[in-house]
Amino acid sequence: MKESFLGALRGLEAVIKKERNAKVIFLIGIIVIIAGVYFNLSADEFAILIIVTSGVFVCEVFNTLVENILDIINPRYDNKIKILKDISSSAVLLSSIGAVAIGILIFLPKIFNLLH
Repeated sequence: MKESFLGALRGLEAVIKKERNAKVIFLIGIIVIIAGVYFNLSADEFAILIIVTSGVFVCEVFNTLVENILDIINPRYDNKIKILKDISSSAVLLSSIGAVAIGILIFLPKIFNLLH
């Protein structure tokens, strides 16, 4: 079990080191957590933010996996492979849009309260 956990950590490290978008998503997740502490979010709000933020990151991990597998299968440019990569990255886009919408719903009222 320990080796499986360490392997998963190595995989996570590889994604964060290799993929610029993964770094950005990871950084945004940290910012969201800090903002949540600052705005004293409820446990439910924190849970929702953790779920959607981790969902975006999981989509990025799977997108990276799919892209790497496709590059191994066919390292040369292929329009069919490009379409598959685009489909894979659309999961990251869709989950990001949902996460931003939820972030707005949770943080916007708190920001308005702070300003007034």
